[in-house]
Amino acid sequence: MDRARVTALMEPVVQRAGAELVDLEVVGSPGRPVLRAYVDTPEGITLDACARLSRQLEEMLESSGAVPAKYVLEVSSPGIERPLTKREHFERYRGEEVAVRLFQKQGDRKRFVGAIEDVGDGPAGSYTVTIAGEDGRWTFGSQAIARARLHVRW
Repeated sequence: MDRARVTALMEPVVQRAGAELVDLEVVGSPGRPVLRAYVDTPEGITLDACARLSRQLEEMLESSGAVPAKYVLEVSSPGIERPLTKREHFERYRGEEVAVRLFQKQGDRKRFVGAIEDVGDGPAGSYTVTIAGEDGRWTFGSQAIARARLHVRW
């Protein structure tokens, strides 16, 4: 299944409902994938709104042929430790603490926690994110970030 195609199909449906598709995860087996769509609005998202969106998305996905006959769709809030997947997300949460996991090690590690200090332009339309934590300050190119989430200290 083509994640980019499914995302492109879902985004207009979610936007028409007044929400944002924050992230789409595709997990499970190829024969029965699980699509986890995280959606939100500036005011937050309700369970009823997620259920309505789920029905709309299922109808559209099944008629598009973009998903196999057997799949599972989960539509939910991104939660308190929401994923940051776009430049706009990092800009919106500037000053907030994030946990960043890289595809490859930078120095001797892949995981970093710190507050977002800056979001800048990178090469070829990408962007950079600078975070500062208790043990240092780092800048990552958007292409190097495997996963980023708001970080809550419990």
